[in-house]
Amino acid sequence: MKKFFKLFLMLMALTLVACSNNKKEKKDETKTSNTEITTAIKKQEYNLDPKLSNSLNNDAVVSQLFEGLTEYSSHGKIALNQAENIEKSEDFKKWKITLRKNLKWSDGSDITVEDYVKSWLSILSSENKNPNAFKLFFIKDAKTIYDGKAKLKEFNGIKILDKNTIEVNMEYPVKNFDEILSNVFMFPTKKDTKIEKENLITNSAFKIKSYGDEEIVLEKNENYWDNVNTKVKKVTLKLVENDILAYQLFDLKQVDFFGLPFYEIPYERRADSSKKPEFLNFKTNIFEFLSLDTKNEILKNETLRKDLETVIDSKFIAEFVLYNNSTPLIAKEQLLSEKLAKLKEEVEGIINSSKLQEKIITLKYNGTKLSERVLASLSKEWIDKYKIKVSIKNEGESAVTHSTFNIGTTDETDIKYYINHYYQNDDFSKMYESVEDLQKENFIFPLYKRSFSVLVHNNIQGLYVSPNGTLLIKNLLKQ
Repeated sequence: MKKFFKLFLMLMALTLVACSNNKKEKKDETKTSNTEITTAIKKQEYNLDPKLSNSLNNDAVVSQLFEGLTEYSSHGKIALNQAENIEKSEDFKKWKITLRKNLKWSDGSDITVEDYVKSWLSILSSENKNPNAFKLFFIKDAKTIYDGKAKLKEFNGIKILDKNTIEVNMEYPVKNFDEILSNVFMFPTKKDTKIEKENLITNSAFKIKSYGDEEIVLEKNENYWDNVNTKVKKVTLKLVENDILAYQLFDLKQVDFFGLPFYEIPYERRADSSKKPEFLNFKTNIFEFLSLDTKNEILKNETLRKDLETVIDSKFIAEFVLYNNSTPLIAKEQLLSEKLAKLKEEVEGIINSSKLQEKIITLKYNGTKLSERVLASLSKEWIDKYKIKVSIKNEGESAVTHSTFNIGTTDETDIKYYINHYYQNDDFSKMYESVEDLQKENFIFPLYKRSFSVLVHNNIQGLYVSPNGTLLIKNLLKQ
């Protein structure tokens, strides 16, 4: 009987220990899951070199692995990141940047001013054919270097003053260079190293754990200068074939958040998603506009161009096509029937006198259904009010192209970098004070300033999309 009693006590003790271990495991599992974030991104090849990143979703991935001297805080203001201090001259033509001390790459080596300067100079090398090069042409002699008209040793636009300080000299006053520094293309890569998925050296809160066909897994970078404030330990970026499937993963609670800048909410679900309590909007300075081919037989007439722009209902596009709080760049007066009749008569007169009745205006969208719907909405105005023939396509040459431009600042007139590059041969002698001024001289129809829509489960805190379209997972908390 005593033996049986001892055996019973031993079994009870083992059971209690097992239960205790199970509770501990469950507790640990819960703790671990609260430090893991999952989202869906487009299934595509990603260029992990920040200097070459040139799309919203590519920027979204790269900005988890690299960071620059500044970033937007959750208050929408510029905060110092890898920069300890930034000074500017009274005329905004000279900027001095001091790096934080003891900055480390993910491999433990020091981040230096040479890393930054070499990264920026490689953008200006014409051999690299960098799509972001023109965005740096405001730096003194940067265009001259890019055109091969001067050698790098003669370049004084960017100088290293000492082991922690960089000086940047401008062609003209740049009042918001600290904001421009927050853009992905301004992030550094470690000098004399290759960008490789298998052994990527990063400088942000995360580094790559694995890169597969179905997902990219990131883990916490312990060498990150601010890792004490990064609560997320693991990030899973699910590579999903299409936006409808990605949207369903959110509803099934298999991803923590879903939407731009990682993956756009599908057009077919925008009306439905806008009614959900998980739906959030964030204002960005992503500009959506139409660029025009003024050699086109219809568009070369300046009066006709103005009349076409007048009837574009950008407020309707923002409110009923986008289903978020995007705002038109230029507020328009409502067209009264008398004004519309005069416009119609003027357009008909130009079309008939120029024998353009059978000519078709082609409009090109950017490959997304949302872009196609934007063009469909505005072309309907032209068809209904002016009886102009319109064709919408997504490739080849066109008279009108729906374009998107982003250089992450809060200054609306920074759309001038795009305009200056494509229409003025990078000549900054003409400065602009407003979007209206840009429109008058550069053959664009500005539509709206984009807002990003995100669906996020209520156990996620700290989600924020900055004015330059960046969403930083390092700022998130999971309850």
